[in-house]
Amino acid sequence: MGTVRLRPGPLSVRAFNFGSIAAVLLACSVFGACLWYEVMSPLELSILSFVLLPPYLLLVACGLGVWLGFATDARTSRRAG
Repeated sequence: MGTVRLRPGPLSVRAFNFGSIAAVLLACSVFGACLWYEVMSPLELSILSFVLLPPYLLLVACGLGVWLGFATDARTSRRAG
């Protein structure tokens, strides 16, 4: 008996969007706290945001995609069937 794989539904899409927005808000609040407490200068924070924010958001999107079941492609569907 094979395993049943269900496709992610609309709630998974909403959870993915909510998680992505939460990750952006978390990053903005960390940058704001660093600026407020003068841990870094605005120039350093802007460089850091251009260098580290895109990989951070990519990792969050990949993690949410795998966790919510969006990580299926042609290879996994061929093996399952």
